[in-house]
Amino acid sequence: MNTMLTAIVSPAVAGIVLVVVVAGGSLMYHIIQKKYGYTPERQKELDEVQEGQASEDTSHHSCEKKRY
Repeated sequence: MNTMLTAIVSPAVAGIVLVVVVAGGSLMYHIIQKKYGYTPERQKELDEVQEGQASEDTSHHSCEKKRY
């Protein structure tokens, strides 16, 4: 049984595609982490927003604690 393997894409092209895909993925990862990641500054902003929402939530009449 004689089977020949035929390459559809040359190894050089496959290597270039692999490098471009890895570089693009890395670039997107860093962009997303910079925009949405949890840096200390971002965490401080989120804590401030949550504190502000907590004070607003308790001022609403439906949020008052009911005694039974």
